[in-house]
Amino acid sequence: MDAPLARFVRRYMKPWAAWYVLGLLALIATNAISVAIPVQLAHGIDALAHGAGGQGAVLQAALTVGVMGVVVIGVRTASRVLFFTPGRHVEAAVKRDLFDTTLRHQPSFLHRYETGDLFSRIGNDVNMLRLLAGFGVLQIANTVIALGFAVAQMTALDPTLTLWLALPLAIALGVVQLIIQRMFELMRRLQVEQAELSSWILSTYRGVATVQGFAAEEAFTKRFAERNDAALSTMLEQSWMRAILGPSLAFAADVDVFLVLLIGGPRVIAGDMTIGELVAFTTLVGFVTNPIRSSSFLLSIVRQAQAALERVDEVLYTPIDRPELARDDAGLPAPTAPPALAVRGLTITYPDSEHAALHDVSFDLPAGATLGVFGLTGSGKTTLLRVLSRLVDPPAGTVHLDGVDLRDLDLDDWRSRATLVAQRPFLFSESLAHNILMDDPEAAATSFSADHAARLGQVLDLCQLTPDLQAMPDGTDTRVGEAGVRLSGGQRQRTALARGFARGGVLLLLDDVMSAVDHATEKQLLGALRSGSAVGGTRPTTVLVANRVSALQHADLVLVLEEGRVAALDRPEVLRDMPGLYRDTWIRQQGEDAA
Repeated sequence: MDAPLARFVRRYMKPWAAWYVLGLLALIATNAISVAIPVQLAHGIDALAHGAGGQGAVLQAALTVGVMGVVVIGVRTASRVLFFTPGRHVEAAVKRDLFDTTLRHQPSFLHRYETGDLFSRIGNDVNMLRLLAGFGVLQIANTVIALGFAVAQMTALDPTLTLWLALPLAIALGVVQLIIQRMFELMRRLQVEQAELSSWILSTYRGVATVQGFAAEEAFTKRFAERNDAALSTMLEQSWMRAILGPSLAFAADVDVFLVLLIGGPRVIAGDMTIGELVAFTTLVGFVTNPIRSSSFLLSIVRQAQAALERVDEVLYTPIDRPELARDDAGLPAPTAPPALAVRGLTITYPDSEHAALHDVSFDLPAGATLGVFGLTGSGKTTLLRVLSRLVDPPAGTVHLDGVDLRDLDLDDWRSRATLVAQRPFLFSESLAHNILMDDPEAAATSFSADHAARLGQVLDLCQLTPDLQAMPDGTDTRVGEAGVRLSGGQRQRTALARGFARGGVLLLLDDVMSAVDHATEKQLLGALRSGSAVGGTRPTTVLVANRVSALQHADLVLVLEEGRVAALDRPEVLRDMPGLYRDTWIRQQGEDAA
C-alpha cells in the first residue's frame, strides 16, 4: 500500500474498523452459504436422478436451498450497510477537512488553482474516495472471499478440472490489467479537463452580463464547446475501455463453461462425476466469474481513487504558510488594544512579478492614530493593507505591533483582532444582516439579540443604508444574491463598510471605501472613525487608503506611494503645501468639486 493510500486508511477508515470487521464477517457468512447452495442443489439433483432417499430427500434439499437463500439475502444486506455507512462518513470527514484546510491556506496558495478546480476536488474527487472506502473495500473483500470459498469448493469436487478453468481467467485478467492502466491515465486527464470546464462555466456565469453586453455569446459558446468536446473525447475513450472489459471476462467465463462440459461431460458418462456435481461445478463457475467480472470495475475505481487522492492530498497536506508555527511556543497572542505600528524597510515582491510591489517602505504610526495612504493605481496601497492583515506575510523584522514582529503573532488570533474592508467587497448569498454581522456567533441565528439589532441599526445609519431598506422586500432579511448581485455597486461597498464597522477590531484597514459615498456621508464617517463610535468603542489604529484627497484630511499622517516607494510622509495640511502628487491632486479635486 503506497504512502498516500496508507495515510488515508489510517486517518479516515481506521476509526470505522469495527464496522469493517463486522462487514467482513457478514461477507464470509454470505459467501460460505452461497458456495454451499450448489452442493445442496447437487444432492437434490442426484437424489432425483437416482431415486436415493425418495421424494423426501429432494424436498429436504429444496427446503435447505430455500432457507439458505433467505439467510444470504439478510447477511448480504447487512454486509452492504456495514461497508457503505463508513464510506459515507469518510466522505463527510474528508470534505470537512478539505474545506477547513482550504480556508486556512493563504491566498497565495489558493491562487494556484481555479475555483472550478477546487470545487472539483471537494466534489468529484472526494466522491471517488467515498466509493473506495465503501463500495471498493466491499468488493475487494467480497472478491477475495468469494474466490477463496469457490475455488476451495471446486477443488474439493474436482482438482484437475479446477486447474483447467484457471487458465482462461488468468489470460483475461492480464488483458484487464492493461486496460485498467490506460483507464487510469484517462481518468487523470479527465479530472484536469473537468476542472477546467467547471472553472470556465463558473467564470462565464459570473460574467454573463458582460458577455451579453458585448454580444459575445457565440464566442463563449465556441470556447465552451472546445473544452466540453475535449472532456467528451476522453469519456468516450473510457467508455470504449469499459466496453472491452466486460466481454473479455464474459468470454473467459464462457470458455470455462465450455471446458466444464467438454471435460466434465465425459466424466459423468464414465461415472467419475455425478450429474449433480457437474451442475454444481457449472454453478460455481458462474459464482466465480461474477466477482472477477466486477473486479474490472473495482480496479477502475481503485485507480480513479488513487488519482483523486493525489489531487485531494495536494491541498490537504501542503504545509500551510504560517511562520509563527515554526516557533516552539507557537504564535504569540495578538494585541487586545489599538497597537502602535512600526514598519521598517518593507519590500514585497509577488512570485509572478519581476518588480517589487512595495520597496523599502518605512513609517511609524502611534496607537489609535489614523494613517492615510495615497497613490496612483499600482502604487502598492492595497499590498500594504494585505501585508498588515497578513494575507501576505511580510519579511521578518519589517512590521512590528507594539514592538512585536507581526509574523510572530498567532495568525487566527491576529485576524480576529484586525479588520480589512477590501476595495472590491465580496458579499455572500445570505441576508443583508448576516452579511454585516457574519462573524458574530449570534449572526447564525434566525433572529438577533436586542444588542445586535441595535448595533446593526447603528452601522446601517452610519453607512447610509437605512434609506435603501425601503426598497428591499424583507428589509435586513433580504437575501442579496450571489456576490451581492441584487445590490448596486454603491450598496455593496457600503454593506462591506458596515460589516467592518460592526466587527470593529484593534486595527482597521479600509481600502478606498469612501468612493461610493457623498461628501456629507464621508465627513460623517470620518468623524465617527476619529471618535471611535464607528466601531462601537475605542478609536482603533486605522490605515485608510483613498483616492479622494478629501477623505484623508482628518488623518494624523498621510503616506504617499509612487511605484511602491515612499514619495512623501507628513500631516495632510503639510502635504497640501508641498509640491508633488498629493498637492496636484488636491488642487484638481478641489476644482472638480467646485464645478
